[in-house]
Amino acid sequence: MTLREMLHKDFGIDLPIAGGWGQSADDPIVLTSQDPDEAALVQLEIARRIYGAQGWYWRQIERTSAGVIETDVEKFSSEVKYVEGDQIVTEKRNLYFDLSSVIVADEAHLENPSVPVGPPAELNFPRQIGWFHFDGLTNNEPEHPGLGVSIAYSAPKAKMMIYAYDKGLSDQISDRPDESASVEYAQAIADFRSMNPEARPAREHEQGGVRLTIFESGQILSVVLVSPFRDFFFKLRLTLDDRTEQFMVDCAMHTLSNFVSMVGTSNQTKH
Repeated sequence: MTLREMLHKDFGIDLPIAGGWGQSADDPIVLTSQDPDEAALVQLEIARRIYGAQGWYWRQIERTSAGVIETDVEKFSSEVKYVEGDQIVTEKRNLYFDLSSVIVADEAHLENPSVPVGPPAELNFPRQIGWFHFDGLTNNEPEHPGLGVSIAYSAPKAKMMIYAYDKGLSDQISDRPDESASVEYAQAIADFRSMNPEARPAREHEQGGVRLTIFESGQILSVVLVSPFRDFFFKLRLTLDDRTEQFMVDCAMHTLSNFVSMVGTSNQTKH
């Protein structure tokens, strides 16, 4: 059975690949698409099926040449974390891809794919934020003007939803971002508590215009975050089902830190 056949059998996906299993430079997965954007998405999809399906936390960390002379083999490296017995294993894993069919730029490496986010954000979001990976995007504007878009991410036993919206208050948000965000944050916290009355706040944090509260309820850890960004709001809701697994908590906190660095005041210059 080939890797393509296995992925189709186990996950119902049919990817444009051929060749080997990608465990070494001598047996690379051949990307048969000429489109570099599609090829980069295929790489992420394969990594997600191989690592994520095992319940591992993983994040892509680099793309480099495999160093095989007269070939177009790329080494796709990821950091993975998983439980083995009573130990948390952290290691680097590599997948090898043959790019000879892909039309790539001079640097001969694929670029990390992004997600185009429509109004009001008009940004390209990464498909990976920290240890969480993109699941889908919903445009709420046609049925609920002012509610923008919802962007879903997940990791094992965890989900994260990011909302970008302006409630029709773009001028107010742009003119008085701190005041507007303070009101929106209070509303977000009130909404969360009304639906989760048993949750207790464990920590609050404010940095660069970003406000967040971490809640605990039994084994569940939840985060509510609000930040103004240019002339709209970002709201984030993260839920981790098992806060007793410290490495999962660490990965969630690392992901939050990445998001805060994306939306903090230092990154809000208009383009």
